[in-house]
Amino acid sequence: MRLARFFFSPLFWARCSVCIFLALVAVDASALDLNQATQAELQEIKGIGPKTAARILEERQRGGPFESMQDLSDRVKGIGAKRITQLQASGLQVGEALPVTASKSPEKNTKNSPK
Repeated sequence: MRLARFFFSPLFWARCSVCIFLALVAVDASALDLNQATQAELQEIKGIGPKTAARILEERQRGGPFESMQDLSDRVKGIGAKRITQLQASGLQVGEALPVTASKSPEKNTKNSPK
């Protein structure tokens, strides 16, 4: 009976909600932009050592910013599809994550539209 009251308590669910929110924020905060990362930051990602980080930076310098994770795989030796999946799970991404705002709809460009 005590256990049932504990699980159905509003305070219990409020605490659970806060924990879930904090976990999601922590996951988002750990994301690293491949095109902005330094060698030290790349090496903090699980699966990237000094040699791989150096190859990524050399290729980024030679060929410009990476367009996607697939582009990374195509351009850097030793990074295949399986490794890309692992790197994404560890927080590596191409470009900054843009916040999604559901309250605003896309505005029409009325300056250049024909009348």
